[in-house]
Amino acid sequence: MRLLLIGIATLSLAACGGTPENSAENAAIPAAENAENAVNYVAEIGNLSDTQQQAVFFRAIRDAGIACRDVTSVEQIEPQNGVQTWRAQCDQGGQHLIQVLPNGSAQVVSRTEP
Repeated sequence: MRLLLIGIATLSLAACGGTPENSAENAAIPAAENAENAVNYVAEIGNLSDTQQQAVFFRAIRDAGIACRDVTSVEQIEPQNGVQTWRAQCDQGGQHLIQVLPNGSAQVVSRTEP
């Protein structure tokens, strides 16, 4: 009986473990699938209508904790440090630069005086 329990325990441990090579191969498969299915948010924003872009950047400005009642205009400007950048104007006169990475994260930079 004792031998049977030792055998079962050994088989259980062997089933749980895997070689590091297999783990790396298994991890590479989902990473490749994720890369194929990744959404390029910069391209998606570029394909939106003016009204939809204004809504996207309004949300980014508000999420950054900046007061803005409405975004009245949006224009794409030259990339800053290799990052796609837009200029958004709020109805109160504030202008904001919004940098968007392909993964969808955004950074909002505002001038203190218009």
